[in-house]
Order: sequence, then structure tokens, then C-alpha cells
Amino acid sequence: MAGSEKEVSDLCMSCGLCCDGTLFPYGFMRDEADKKVADDLGLPVTEIREKLLFKLPCPCFSGKCTVYNKPRPYTCSAFFCPPIKKYRSGEQAFEDAEQQVRLFREHRDKLVKVASQFPELADLSFTALRDLLEESAEDETYVSKYRQLYLMLFIFRDIYSRYFKPADRDKLIV
Repeated sequence: MAGSEKEVSDLCMSCGLCCDGTLFPYGFMRDEADKKVADDLGLPVTEIREKLLFKLPCPCFSGKCTVYNKPRPYTCSAFFCPPIKKYRSGEQAFEDAEQQVRLFREHRDKLVKVASQFPELADLSFTALRDLLEESAEDETYVSKYRQLYLMLFIFRDIYSRYFKPADRDKLIV
């Protein structure tokens, strides 16, 4: 394996796809100890269907994880995205995982940049933009006006499906 655990940690800490709401709307907490850690970090804790969760994007992510080497909820230290899991299991090279993460982030950022050219969309986060586009997908006028964004969202979803879609055993069902 070409990449070391330090390289994996560096990639994870700087990536943030699991922290900024791109991959998930919530982080899972396994017990009250996790809840205490989340409370101490100021994470917005909620309970849905008897599961403790904290809302994402994480306020501790600011271009990189600002609490990576501090106590944090278990899910934050235990989660690895599918590209990193494949690297760690020997299914692919570290460089491939790194490239998949970079491709996904770059495409997400391009979508936000193109959306910023529309004054009414300029201040939206990626997750707010994605949600708005998905909610408006049946509105022909909206789709016509933002055709390029819908195409980019389609490509984003394709990249997600190819590289980031979690295995069924890894999905958080809320």
C-alpha cells in the first residue's frame, strides 16, 4: 500500500465530505458518552426515532476538522468513506482513493460556483442548493432556468453512486 495511515488521516481531516453535510444530514451517536462529547463541542444534538444524532454541517469543520485530535463522537473517528475503506482493505491504491475524493469535492465546488452566478442562489451552501434543486425538479420553469445546474447535479450523483454510496451495512436508517 502506497499511502500510510498518516496520509489517510490527512486526507480525511482536509476532505470534510462527511462533516460538511455533503454525504450525510446527520452524524450518529451511539450512547450518552457520545452525547456529552457532542454537547461539549457545541454540536446541535437531536433525537429522531429514538436515535441520537447531531445535525450536519458540523460547526467544528472550517475547511478542515478543527477537533480531529480531540475527543469527538465515536462516529467521527470510526467513519471512513468508501474510497478510503477500499484502500484500507487493499481493493485500490491510495492514489485512486485520493483522486476519487478530489473529483467529488471538485465537482461539488463547481456546482456551487456556477450556482453563485445566479443572484438568488449565490449565498446557498451546497446542501441547501442540492435540496432546492431536488425539491424543484418537477417544476419545468425552474428546471429550464437552471438546466446547467441540474446537469451538474446529475453528474454529482453519478460520482456519488460510483465512489461514495455506502454499502447497505453502512447506511444510517433514520
